[in-house]
Amino acid sequence: MHQPWASLLVHGIKRVEGRSWPSPITGRMWIHAASKVPDPDTIRAMEDFYREIYAVNGITDIKFPDHYPVSRLLGCVEVVGCVRSQELVCWENVPESVRLEGLTDFCWLCENPQVLLINDY
Repeated sequence: MHQPWASLLVHGIKRVEGRSWPSPITGRMWIHAASKVPDPDTIRAMEDFYREIYAVNGITDIKFPDHYPVSRLLGCVEVVGCVRSQELVCWENVPESVRLEGLTDFCWLCENPQVLLINDY
């Protein structure tokens, strides 16, 4: 995955991975950051997007990653399901912020994010 989306996913900020195809799996999915260095404006825009959608549910204390490393394994998430965006936006028990994430054809529902601890020497 490209940054900043890869780090946002393994840090649990991003909860829905949007794709144009349905998820072929459920279960653990390892997240690797692509080699492309993220543009600072893209990072800022994505952090602002998540601040905005979380604020809809009254959450204002989001801890974003300190940096967005590239070309490495970052961690994993559990893909617990895949639904079309039309389904996701109709679920009453889903926080509004999650519904706002699901604006693509297929929404891979991700839970249990785990950051891989890496020592940079």
